[in-house]
Amino acid sequence: MDLGDFRERLASSRLEPRTLGVCLALTDVLSDVRPGDGQHLGLAFFRERLEGNTSYDEILPALSILCSFEGAILEMHGYLDDAEEGQLHLQDEDFSELLVSGQLVHPVSGEQVPNPMAHVRIFYSLRGDA
Repeated sequence: MDLGDFRERLASSRLEPRTLGVCLALTDVLSDVRPGDGQHLGLAFFRERLEGNTSYDEILPALSILCSFEGAILEMHGYLDDAEEGQLHLQDEDFSELLVSGQLVHPVSGEQVPNPMAHVRIFYSLRGDA
């Protein structure tokens, strides 16, 4: 998918104007990402590149839209920041289950992780066809 085509479809959507503006600004940020560099983009990456006073409360819903809008250009992933094992990237299925149920089985020990969202970090990546 071409980012320009995605941006055009997004611009013609019926999103709330402020959210649409943030979505379009984020799409512009993503258009400047060099091939191969868009696999591990954190929230701070987007915040630092947006002009003005865009808050995290505005960025997060816009990122969600960019992950779910028809022909989405982003994917959301997570890793467990474990004190003993370091950063453990979660399988997409495990991450999805965490988002739905709020529960996470430790990828190494197999034990339930107490309060997993306090230890999971979310990051985004450009879809391969974006």
